[in-house]
Amino acid sequence: MFVNCEECGKRYTIDENKITGENARFKCKACGNIIKIAKPQPQVEPEPMIDDFAPSLSTTKINAKLEEAGQKAEYAELERRSAERKPKTLLTKKGGLSIGAKLLIMFLSFVVVLGSALIFTYLKYVPPLMTEQINLRTYSVSSAFSNAVLQPLLLRNYLEINNNAEVISKLPGVAYATVLNNKGIVVSGLFGDLQRFSPDFIAMIKKEGFPKNLSLQNRIPSGAKKSEANLTAGGQKIYDVGVSVGNTGGEAHVGLFTEDVEKAAHRTIMPLLVILAVMAILGGLGIIFLTRTISNPIKLLTEAAERISLGEIDIAINVKGSGEIAELAASLERMRFSIKTAIERLRRK
Repeated sequence: MFVNCEECGKRYTIDENKITGENARFKCKACGNIIKIAKPQPQVEPEPMIDDFAPSLSTTKINAKLEEAGQKAEYAELERRSAERKPKTLLTKKGGLSIGAKLLIMFLSFVVVLGSALIFTYLKYVPPLMTEQINLRTYSVSSAFSNAVLQPLLLRNYLEINNNAEVISKLPGVAYATVLNNKGIVVSGLFGDLQRFSPDFIAMIKKEGFPKNLSLQNRIPSGAKKSEANLTAGGQKIYDVGVSVGNTGGEAHVGLFTEDVEKAAHRTIMPLLVILAVMAILGGLGIIFLTRTISNPIKLLTEAAERISLGEIDIAINVKGSGEIAELAASLERMRFSIKTAIERLRRK
């Protein structure tokens, strides 16, 4: 027969035939505890327990199952006592990401993909649209300028041409306005906001006047009514549109700062980026809150399962919540109660 020390759990093998009398005592070699044992009595077949097993089992098989169940309960009790003497780690940390981390990574990936799609769509469609709009605006201003200087150019009224150029150059976003005669000579040229150009360019303008080669970079081809080109002057990008002045052979050119258009385009995307950032922040907070409502009950259930595996079957499982987690907690509680009931019943028998 096998005897276990109740204090340290050390196991001894005893020859029951050497026990004289009904009881015997000996000292544990590991901890010095006095162990009392009783000589086993002849077993009587427990007829009432037959209902707990399948009807087809014989009495010998029933006794074997009872003995096996008793040994398992005894081993569980020993493991519980041994575990009480050691520090417990109820929730073992293993490799891998938690549920919250996985959900947060998935959400941030979605935000990155959505942001990339927005930026791609913006770069693909917005700049061409803005270019078209600046083209229409510049062409409208150039056409109005061309009609205004038609008669003064026929009459060679350069003072009137200069006055019209001054009016056009003061319009918002206009870099310059200039008029060329049929020989390609600049008869009038005025800048809008001269302070936006580089200091060297400003000094050159004040010294030499309007640069004659600026408008010559975008001459209207023979037989055409207009031409457009992207130019660079004084450190500024300029979109130049030239329109023919009636049948005089002259040209009216108006240049617009493209920087203004780029700033306007940037202002259009900023609200989208702000909305995306707000979505990311609010979504991240929502994910954190959601994971807490999910992961915390799961951690508690894992802790309860760890306790049951260590033999602590007297602590009731009480996890607050609803839905699937509440059903899982109820199932674990039923399992714990069933195990406890079975062990107590086997001990009584």
